Amino acid sequence: MGDTKDNIAGAEEAQVHPDAPVKLAAEQWAGLRRVPDKLPTVALLILVVELGERFTYFGLSGPIQNYINNPYDPSSDLPGALGRGQAVATALGNFFKFWAYASTVIGAVIADQYLGKFKAILAACSVYTIGLIILVATSTPQAITSGAGFGGLIAAMITIGLGTGGIKANVTPMCAEQYQNSHPVVKTLKSGEEVLVDPELTVQRLFMWFYWVVNIGALSPLITVNVEAHHSFWLAYLIPLIAILISAAVFISGQKKYVKVPPEGSAIVDAFRVTSIAIKEKGFENATPSALRESGHESNYAIAREAKYTDEYVMDVMRGLNSCKMFLFFPLYFICWIQIWNNLISQAGEMALHGTPNDLLQNLDPIALCIFIPFLDIVVYPLFRKYRINFDPHYIYNSPPKSIHVWIQAPAYILVAFSEAFIIVTGLELAFTHAPKNLRSVVSALFWLTIGVAAAICIALAPVSQDPYLVWMYASLGIVGFVAGCAFYACFYPGRNKATPGQEVIIEGRSPDS
Repeated sequence: MGDTKDNIAGAEEAQVHPDAPVKLAAEQWAGLRRVPDKLPTVALLILVVELGERFTYFGLSGPIQNYINNPYDPSSDLPGALGRGQAVATALGNFFKFWAYASTVIGAVIADQYLGKFKAILAACSVYTIGLIILVATSTPQAITSGAGFGGLIAAMITIGLGTGGIKANVTPMCAEQYQNSHPVVKTLKSGEEVLVDPELTVQRLFMWFYWVVNIGALSPLITVNVEAHHSFWLAYLIPLIAILISAAVFISGQKKYVKVPPEGSAIVDAFRVTSIAIKEKGFENATPSALRESGHESNYAIAREAKYTDEYVMDVMRGLNSCKMFLFFPLYFICWIQIWNNLISQAGEMALHGTPNDLLQNLDPIALCIFIPFLDIVVYPLFRKYRINFDPHYIYNSPPKSIHVWIQAPAYILVAFSEAFIIVTGLELAFTHAPKNLRSVVSALFWLTIGVAAAICIALAPVSQDPYLVWMYASLGIVGFVAGCAFYACFYPGRNKATPGQEVIIEGRSPDS
C-alpha cells in the first residue's frame, strides 16, 4: 500500500495543473479501496416517473387476481368481479406480465431507433393513461353486471402493458445516463485515506436505489387492496390513474435538465450487421476493422468502411451479446418469482384469514426490499469493500380446509425479496454497462423480456396452478430454480475476471486537491 501511495504521489508531482488528469497504471491503483460517487440529483426526477409507474402497475395488479378469480358478490368476504376461477385468473395475470415485459422490446426499438428515450417515455405515459381510463370505466358495478368487465379488462391489459413496456425499457438506461463520469478518479478522504471513486460502483449504487424506488411504488397494493376490499374495484384502479398523471407531470418538469442521448436511426440494424459479419468471420475479434483490413476482407462489407465502424464499436456489440447470454437463465428464476403475485394470493384465499385480506401479504416482498437494499448499500457492501472484497456484475400440507393461518406464507415473500435485491439489480447493471451506448434501451428491454418469457411459461403451467397439483408445482419450481442457479455458476463463474482484456489498465486519476 505504501508503494501505491508513493507511485500516486509521484504522478501528482508531474502534473502541470492540480486539476489536470494523470494516467495511472493498474499496479498504481489496484490496492486502493473502491467507493461509489455521489448520485446526480437530476436522476431523482427520472426516478419519480418509475415510482409512479410501479405504483400504478402494482396498484392495479394487486387486486387483479381477486377481480378475475372471484364472482361479484357484495355479501362475500372475498371481493370479486368476473368469477372466472383461479386457473383463468392465473393465466390472465401471467399474460399481463408477459405482455408488459415483452413490450419492452417495442418501447426500446422506438426509443433507440426513432424518438429517443425522453419522448418514448412520454408517449408510453399517454398510452398507459388510456388503458387505465378503460379499466376504471369497465370495473364499476354497473359495467360488471352488464358484462363489460371482461372485455374491458382485456383491452386495458393490452394498452397498459404497452405503456409499461415503453416506460420500463427506457427509464433505467436514461436514469443511468445522467451520470456522465466514465473514468475512475483518485480522491483523498477527510481521514487521509486515498480511495478510487469508481463509476462502475456508482452505476451499481444507482440501480440499487432505482430498485428501492421500484419497491416503494410496489407498496401501492397496501392502499388498493384495502380500497378493493372495503369499497370497490373502480376506486382502487382510479388511484393508480392519478399516480401516473402526477409522475408524468414531474418527469416533464425536468426536461431541460436531462442528459438526452439522441436516437440513431440505424442502431439496431447496424448491430445485426456487425453480428452477421462476426458469424461469417468466425468471431467478433475477426470482425473488427483492423482485423478485416489485415485479412483483406474489409471490401466485402459496406458497413466496415463507415467511420462509425470501429474496433471499439464491434467489441461493444460483443459485450452486449455476452450479457444477453446470462439473461438466458433469468426466466427460470422469474418463474418462481411470479408465484407470489398470483398462486400464493389464491392459496391465501383458502387459508384462515382472521381479517387479513388474502392479497395483502404480497406487500411483504417490497417491504423487505425497502429495508434490505439500504442495508446492502450502507452497511454490507461498504464493509466488504473495506476488506477489498468487491461484488462485480458477473457475478402447503394436507390439513383441514382453511386451518392454516395465512401469515404462514410470510417467509416465502421475504426470501423472494432478498433474492431480488441481488438478481434484478445485477441484471440491470449488466444490461447498462455491457451495452453499446446507442442500444442501451434494447439490451435493457431484453433483460425485462426474461420476465415476459417466465410469464409465458407460467401460462402453460396454468392447468396445474390449482388443487390438488400445487404441492408438486411448487416443489418442481424450487428444483428448477436450484438447478438453474448451479448451471449459471458453472457457465459463468470461470470467466468472471475476463471482462477487461489485456494485462495493463490505464485510468484517469486526479490529485487529492481537486
